[in-house]
Amino acid sequence: MALLLKNGAIFLHIPKTGGNWVTAVLNDLDLVERELGHKHADLDRLFASSVCLEDPAFGTLLHIKQKPYIFCFVRNPLTWYESYFKYMSQAKRRWRHWGDERSVTDWHPNAMTNGVGDEDFNNFVRNLLRKRPGYVTELFGWYTKPLVDFVGKQEHLVDDLILVLKIMNVSFDEEFVRGYGKVGESPYRTTEWEPELRLETKAVEYAGFLRYGYEVKET
Repeated sequence: MALLLKNGAIFLHIPKTGGNWVTAVLNDLDLVERELGHKHADLDRLFASSVCLEDPAFGTLLHIKQKPYIFCFVRNPLTWYESYFKYMSQAKRRWRHWGDERSVTDWHPNAMTNGVGDEDFNNFVRNLLRKRPGYVTELFGWYTKPLVDFVGKQEHLVDDLILVLKIMNVSFDEEFVRGYGKVGESPYRTTEWEPELRLETKAVEYAGFLRYGYEVKET
């Protein structure tokens, strides 16, 4: 779920960006007041959905005089494709159907990936590029609007979570956070990119690389 912290801040959980780890850490630090709406609620669904606004917690939020501090995490678009493929290839997932992107009650941010699954990683990428070119950049954009105060990166998740907690002046055990184990890591699967497809994907997701500070040129 999106999380309301005890200090009034809100954590938005973008799929496949380390959010399960962040959620576990925040819960174990006893910093969470309660869950808010959908696990992966974006800003529009967090504040504008009539279903969500029936939740008493949202009534409290709407009467806060100051905007709550909001934070989330993104990751390199290429590794998002890799992580999503590994996750959805698991026997318990098997490219499950994620509902309807236009539904209020059956919405999920990954609904746009319905029908793109494949046993081969590169075929999966091709399928998604055909169906929803620039999907990862689009996905991140739903959560990182100007209202959001902090956008960290999955690549240095521990340091960025510690940083945002310090920015919020939250009392916590830094060593506990640094020593926290992995959460929800998908089993290993081969995700070796075909060179031309990798370049094509970087071109399609160029805005995401640029906006979130990832290197576009191959090293």
